[in-house]
Amino acid sequence: MRKATVHDLAALAGVSTATVDRVLHNRPGVSKKARERVKAAIHELGFGQLPDDLMEAPKRTLRFLFLLPKVNTSFARAIGESVRAAANLSDEVNVINDIHRLDLRDNEAIVRELDDVTADKYDGLALFAVDAPGVRQAMDRVVARGVQVVTMVSDIPTSKRHHFVGIDNVAAGRVAGTLMGRFVGQRKGTIGVIAGSLRMRDHVDRYFGFEQILHARFPALRILPIEEGDSLQERNAAITRRLLEKHDDLVGLYSAAAGNIGILDVLADLGISDKLVVVMHELSEHVRAGLASGTIDAVINQDTGHIARSAVRVLTAFCSSRPIIEAQEKIRIDIYLADNLP
Repeated sequence: MRKATVHDLAALAGVSTATVDRVLHNRPGVSKKARERVKAAIHELGFGQLPDDLMEAPKRTLRFLFLLPKVNTSFARAIGESVRAAANLSDEVNVINDIHRLDLRDNEAIVRELDDVTADKYDGLALFAVDAPGVRQAMDRVVARGVQVVTMVSDIPTSKRHHFVGIDNVAAGRVAGTLMGRFVGQRKGTIGVIAGSLRMRDHVDRYFGFEQILHARFPALRILPIEEGDSLQERNAAITRRLLEKHDDLVGLYSAAAGNIGILDVLADLGISDKLVVVMHELSEHVRAGLASGTIDAVINQDTGHIARSAVRVLTAFCSSRPIIEAQEKIRIDIYLADNLP
C-alpha cells in the first residue's frame, strides 16, 4: 500500500501543502472554507485512522517576504544577493524568499505593502523598518494576522515585531566617534555628519552614539547639524561640497549611511582627502578602494550575508516554534582600516 502523504491531502482539497500544514497544526491564516476542504479530504483519505508512521509528511515549504530599500547602492544590492542565497540554508524545510523593493521615503506605499501581507501568502516577513507615521501600526497588523515579522538593519523596537536582526547601532556610532576623535588628534574644528534619513532608526542610533562620544571625550570637536542625503550619491555629493565650502575648519566627515560614492567623488575631485578624517559605514567596492587609497580612514561594516542568513533562520525557528540561538544570530560590528582589508 502506498503511503498517504500531505501532498495527497493538498491535491484532494485543492489547496497548498502549506495550508494543509496549518490545518493539521491548528495554526491561523486559513479561511474557514479552505479549512473545511482540508478536513473533508482528511476524512475521505482516512488520515485520521492511519498510524503515525504512515503520515509521511513532505518537506515543509516556508515562504518569506523581504521588503528591501529601492536604492541603487552597493549595500542594497549586497543585501538582495544575500537574501537570495540564504534560501538554500536548511535541509529540513524548503524556503522561498520573495523580494520587493520599496522607496522608503514613501510612507503610504510602505503601509499598502504591509497591509497586503497575509498568512495565506507568507509565513514570515523581514523588512527595513522606517519609523514613519502608520508604519508601526501596519507592522503590528501583520503580526496580528499570524505572520512572523523580523526587522533587518533598521528597527522599530516599540512595534510587535518578533526579532531584530542587525548590529547594535548605538555602539557602532560610539565606535565611529572614538575613531574620529583619535584620528583627528590634537586638532580643533568641526565635524560633518551625513545620514540617510532620520526616519531610519539605525541612522538615528548611530548619530546618538557618535555625538555622545565626541561630546564626552573630544570636546575640541564641534559636530555640525546632521544632514540627510537619503542614501543617494548625488545628494551626498552636494552635501559634501556645501560642507567644505561653508566650513573652513572642517576636520572630519562621518557618513552614517549608504550612497558614499558621491562623497568619495567630491573628495577625489577636490584633492583634500589628506586634510580630512573620513569614517564611513559598509565595506562596498568603492569604499574598499577609498580605504586602500587613504581617502577613508576607517570603515564600520556589518556582514550582509550574516544578516540575511540570520533573518531566514530566525523566521524559520519562529514558524516552527523552536527557540533561536542568540549567540549565532548576534551580528558583529566589524572595523576595517587599510591595514586589515579582507
